[in-house]
Amino acid sequence: MDALSEQFDQCGVGAKKEETKKKLGLIALAPKLESNKNGATTTVDSNLRKLNISPNQPIYKYDVKIACFYTNAQGKEIEIEFSKSPKKGSQHDCDKMKCQKFYEMAVKKTPALQKAGDKFFYDRQASLYSTTKLAAKDNIKLEFSKEASKAPNFVRAVFELKAVAESYQASSNGIRSTVHPAPALADKTLVEAISIFLSGPAYSNKNVITVGNCVHYLLDSSNINVKMISYDQGFRYSALGASKGVKSLQGTNKDPSLYMVTEMKSTLFHPDDMPILDLMQSYPGFSPNFNVHSPAGAHIAKAIVGLEVYCDYGKNQNNMEEALIVKIIAFDSSARDVVFDCESVDVSVQQYFQKKYNINLKYPDLPTAVAKGKKGGKIHLPVELLKTCPSQKVTNQQMIGNEQADMIKLSAAPPHQRKPTTDAVAKAVGIAADNVYGFIEVEPSQKVQAIILPKPKIAFAGNKLVAFGQNAKCPTDFAKAGHFYEAKELKNWEMCFVQNEEIQGLSDQLVAEMSNNGMRVAKPAITYIVKNDLETVFKKAKTAGRQLIFFVIRTRYHFHQAIKSFEQKYDLLTQEIHYETGEKFFRQAQTRQNIVNKTNMKLGGLNYLIGSNYLNNPRVLIVGFETSQTGGDIVTVGYAANMMDHYQKFAGGYIYTARSRDIYGPIIKDILVGIFNNFKKFKNRGAPEELIIYFNGVTEGQYGMINEEYTQQVKNACTTMNEAFRPKITIIATSKTHNERLYKSEQGRISNLEPGTVVDHTIVSPVYSEFYLASSVARQGTTKAAKFTLIYASAPGKTMERIETLTNDLCYDHQIVFHPVSLPVPLFIAGRYSQRGAMVLGHNGPSMANKEVDLALTNQSLGYSDKNLFGSRYNA
Repeated sequence: MDALSEQFDQCGVGAKKEETKKKLGLIALAPKLESNKNGATTTVDSNLRKLNISPNQPIYKYDVKIACFYTNAQGKEIEIEFSKSPKKGSQHDCDKMKCQKFYEMAVKKTPALQKAGDKFFYDRQASLYSTTKLAAKDNIKLEFSKEASKAPNFVRAVFELKAVAESYQASSNGIRSTVHPAPALADKTLVEAISIFLSGPAYSNKNVITVGNCVHYLLDSSNINVKMISYDQGFRYSALGASKGVKSLQGTNKDPSLYMVTEMKSTLFHPDDMPILDLMQSYPGFSPNFNVHSPAGAHIAKAIVGLEVYCDYGKNQNNMEEALIVKIIAFDSSARDVVFDCESVDVSVQQYFQKKYNINLKYPDLPTAVAKGKKGGKIHLPVELLKTCPSQKVTNQQMIGNEQADMIKLSAAPPHQRKPTTDAVAKAVGIAADNVYGFIEVEPSQKVQAIILPKPKIAFAGNKLVAFGQNAKCPTDFAKAGHFYEAKELKNWEMCFVQNEEIQGLSDQLVAEMSNNGMRVAKPAITYIVKNDLETVFKKAKTAGRQLIFFVIRTRYHFHQAIKSFEQKYDLLTQEIHYETGEKFFRQAQTRQNIVNKTNMKLGGLNYLIGSNYLNNPRVLIVGFETSQTGGDIVTVGYAANMMDHYQKFAGGYIYTARSRDIYGPIIKDILVGIFNNFKKFKNRGAPEELIIYFNGVTEGQYGMINEEYTQQVKNACTTMNEAFRPKITIIATSKTHNERLYKSEQGRISNLEPGTVVDHTIVSPVYSEFYLASSVARQGTTKAAKFTLIYASAPGKTMERIETLTNDLCYDHQIVFHPVSLPVPLFIAGRYSQRGAMVLGHNGPSMANKEVDLALTNQSLGYSDKNLFGSRYNA
């Protein structure tokens, strides 16, 4: 553990050397294709509003530099620039607060800035935009001395303002320059400026807090007809807000147009500036000496770990701006018991604070909060000296009780409520005015004509076609139309219960149901988990050569993670249902069908066949990549491909990689080589003629990286297999994290989009091939269409029809649920594999070498790539 004195005495952040990196985005993405016009038409409304900017309006951009100089522990003066803060979270927000303070101080000292008044817009970081040029000289440099900060080691602060050399002046006429087929060649100055201008009213609204740069929350939302929530435990409260973004889109004219997108946000917040001790006392089971490992302690820790706090003592008491800000990563023993080496003397945290700060802790027996030190070690802090940083969202990991379910209900507004509420909130925070600053006209929400793609034909054994929508609430739901298209055999398997908790007759009923679907099934052996000894079950099943262990276990036992971990370890297929589900098996036909659907897919079967004009070629290999962002330094990448013996069967796996901006790049080649090798096992498939790859969860800022680096990795993987192996390549970026919302609009009535609705014009990029697809029905709330962008295509074709129809047809290929899912199946299944990998990692922990994570060893010990189950749908 780092000595606390070293952590607290130093002023904080040293300059980091920036690595020289190749500039990406200089190569054009795939050419823009014509819209797909093959389908029934419908009208779609949106949360996008066209912006009309007054012609010939000049916009000036200035660079802002705000830096403070401090003396460090060695007496050396160092510079910290806050206007280009690399920090995140509350530390970043604190740096923006400092920037705003120094900017306001600079305005008071500069007549030219005072005269510009409300024509200047500062983003609280490194950019300032203006609709008027500085009257005097363009460059301003001011220095502030001790009055600017109370920090004891503060020396001075410097404020500099100068015109940007490359794009000093933009014009409202320059929208065309904001887009380019090569992403890096687009000039975003105008977009950035208009975005800052539009947020101006929200920044000045005293009823609004801003999180990040573009999400504005109402402090008082009583005028909006949405019920807010508050909790006594943790003093948490929900807030209603709206996000705002500005984009250059295709528009209705020949030239691109600027649009503003506004989306409703319902978020649960922690209280601001609340002592952590008060938070702890609000939870049941709190006492001045509670054990963090007790049930009550674990409950409290779950709610608080992950919070960013500031140290509220000494000269920085009640002064978050200068205080040390840290994130609580865990709780440990009490301040009385935690001992560390301070100047070659062992002292407890309690003793240290008494000696260093003359603070006698009132609660020395409370657990200490653990945070990361500046040198990578850990520091232990007394909770009674910490306060919450403001405007912090409650993460899913911190939610307890019914909080997550309550927030899902709050945010799952039906479309006829969501759209007017979004409009009302946007107007209340100040980002939906019809006219902004006299030169930005905001039109009503954009309506477009969309098409509805036809549903594919779906056949069971004997080419028996399903009838969509019969006796179903949703038009895309279908029922079984006979035996499975390819039913598998299950001869050597077992059904496993916890000892003395067997459900009589369940195995016979399950065998009967499998037989009713065409499977050839023997009666299972019955085994038991004795005294929680789960691993023995796997050892015996492995010795017996079982095809499958079918677990039936009550929900309270929490065996799921261990079962899947042992599945990987022993390379033995498992399926698990809850005991409570098993009781429903006898009376609920749909429950029986869903369970058997999954079993047949795990065994390598095919429940139904999709009749599709584009999903019908055994020599087209389709791959999906997805990640599980569960925190920590290791990211689990899931992948899936139709690499099995039939082109409509998808299977895959997962791989662990280091968290970075480029998660996929280092592993694409190895994953594809593994997929190619599995594909080659099946002579009926032939060599792939075409390779279609979907990447999910990537941002627009990564398009250049996908186009240039990922595409090259794909080509390298092909070359590894055979110099002559040159399949056609199509790469598509997918996202459901965007803020665009689309609604069906019929005679003034707002409702959810019909499944298969596609929009590929007007509200998409003017230079990339993009489309929004709503493939599935929203069972509650509002449908969110997925967005697809064609990044690379060696043989792009002329229109979007093939890509859109293939993507929609893939959404029907889940095989377990008899309706389309919200993403094409290679991505949907890849997401499940990534979750499985994260689960296995969470149960076992990574492999270590020299006290560091060994990713290669972790993948070898916890992955499936060298298992017999690889290439099967073990995670069905």
